[in-house]
Amino acid sequence: MSILIVYDSIFGNTGQIAQAMADELSKTHEVRLATAQQAQGMDLSGVDLLIVGSPTRGFRPTPEIQEFASRPDLAGPAAAFDTRIDLDTIEPAPLRWVVHAGGYAAERLARELTEQGCVLVGDTAGFVVLGQEGPLKVGEVERAAQWARDLIEQLPGNGRR
Repeated sequence: MSILIVYDSIFGNTGQIAQAMADELSKTHEVRLATAQQAQGMDLSGVDLLIVGSPTRGFRPTPEIQEFASRPDLAGPAAAFDTRIDLDTIEPAPLRWVVHAGGYAAERLARELTEQGCVLVGDTAGFVVLGQEGPLKVGEVERAAQWARDLIEQLPGNGRR
């Protein structure tokens, strides 16, 4: 199975999550890892699963990931993830409500991928960073690897070679 993981990362946290997924999935599948900039002109034919991730910036994905996710040639199974600040750590409480109401990048990415013709696999995922610039919360890299494995299990035909 050919898997493409496309991501954008500002402080390196989303890149760490994407790398953890690539490391895990490459044990049993052909995996390409690309930044949004690298993936812009990439030929997507032959991709069996597309995984797209972005940091949450202003309740949405970065402009580079939004541009990638709006490509007209997207199709097939796809999944979306983001990195985000833990809602419970946001102070003051009214700001927590604003963030909760505004949403996260993964949900917007999932909608865009669906609108372009992709079929979502599994639920979107949000991986927690501590503070504006990180680091990642302890255990998030391992959780990312598990989420990626779970995506494979949810593919039609189970995605196994």
